[in-house]
Amino acid sequence: MVHYIRFLRPPQFDQAINLPNQALMTALITITTDLGDAFYPGDLSLSIVIVNRVDKVKLGAAPWKAGMRCLKVETKVPLEYLTSRARLFFTCTGSLETDSLQLGRVPYIVSAWTEEFTGPRDPLSHVVVRRFALPKERVLEICEDIGESIACHVWDAAVALTAWLIEHEERVRQPHMTQYSILELGTGCGLVGLVLASMSKNCRLILTDLDEDSLRLATRNAQKSREVFDSVWECSTLEWSEPHKFRADENLALVVASDCIYNSDSIPDLVRTIAHLVRRTREPPKASLGPRVLVSTKRRHSSEDMFFDLMSKAGFKQQEHATIPMYDRYRESTGQAFEQVDIYIFE
Repeated sequence: MVHYIRFLRPPQFDQAINLPNQALMTALITITTDLGDAFYPGDLSLSIVIVNRVDKVKLGAAPWKAGMRCLKVETKVPLEYLTSRARLFFTCTGSLETDSLQLGRVPYIVSAWTEEFTGPRDPLSHVVVRRFALPKERVLEICEDIGESIACHVWDAAVALTAWLIEHEERVRQPHMTQYSILELGTGCGLVGLVLASMSKNCRLILTDLDEDSLRLATRNAQKSREVFDSVWECSTLEWSEPHKFRADENLALVVASDCIYNSDSIPDLVRTIAHLVRRTREPPKASLGPRVLVSTKRRHSSEDMFFDLMSKAGFKQQEHATIPMYDRYRESTGQAFEQVDIYIFE
């Protein structure tokens, strides 16, 4: 299971202290799961690091103790580090400036960054930033909202799927197509779609969701990520209960859904939407028709089996299944089995 460092409110700087040339940084953080329904159950030492265009300095450490739900952090920051554009980050991976998306190296605690700010009086934005390392020394930044909405956070199934895709890049290559589209359902922050775009040439990326806040974040993250991909992209509202209102792309090569089957009430609409997008009927299609469908899920309850039954009835055949264990140091130390993410390819 992956846990995520999150800001419960943006870090702040206070110069009204009796120390020359320093500001007091305060932050309220938590370390929680993707759904925010549990907190890291062990002890950790978090490093607090500031980075500007000249220096990278560890400001101090903050102890997270078993049983905590949140942690107030205070540390003094020399003003010289705040005279140019700077960023703070909170991590338990030492001084690494990115988190890995390689299979077997995905961190069990994902670090939290601020956006850039210019001095102690510049208010920090209400987001937490994830920085993921991509192949070819590229960095993908994903903003999440500070708040309780689970739709606006990165989820485990997205992290595992992107790691699997990076390891199996040939699964998304389309050498026979000069132009093609990739569509993500329930995109949330856009992590999976943006990683796919970074791996695909001549691709049109379509990020879809029903939640307006998610689309706002996905748009923001796509705009910030222009250095890691050159695909044409768009963000669109797609209502699963009314898929006929969404015009399917004639060059659609891949439909992706990450952690979209946890709500059994929406599964029938989801399958109908997938069938609409790939122009399937309930009659068994020819093997050569239609794009592939890529689904990742962290199974939470047996009601999710409905998805696989309905996909079969809609004429889809499961071509591949991979299981990704999610490393967790606490579970390892206590002899518990790791949680896992399952990845399926349908045609």
